[in-house]
Amino acid sequence: MWYLVLSRWAVPMSEGGAYLDQHLQFQYENHQNGNILFSGPTPDLSVGIFVIRAASRKEAEAIADADPFHVHGVRAYEMLDWEVHQIMGAGPFSAQAFGPMISDHPLRYRFMDALGDH
Repeated sequence: MWYLVLSRWAVPMSEGGAYLDQHLQFQYENHQNGNILFSGPTPDLSVGIFVIRAASRKEAEAIADADPFHVHGVRAYEMLDWEVHQIMGAGPFSAQAFGPMISDHPLRYRFMDALGDH
């Protein structure tokens, strides 16, 4: 499973800067071991975004919790479970192809209405 992490400043950015090198080392190590696939900030540096690949949400939360920015309380994060269906041009790109994927989804009927299957 994939998890999208949105990390925002909990204190003024100037107070969190002391942990930047530790944060970057954390990111580097997790990129190297395959836990974090993508990472980087928004242009205004207000939100750090990274994608974790983990076997469970609990495992993903343990990874995100270990970020020095989060350990020291200078940033707080929101984690979204993310079902990646397409990547770099690969994956289903038609409503028909999505039909079987969502047949057991709790919001199936809303999706099916959007797809035109009544």
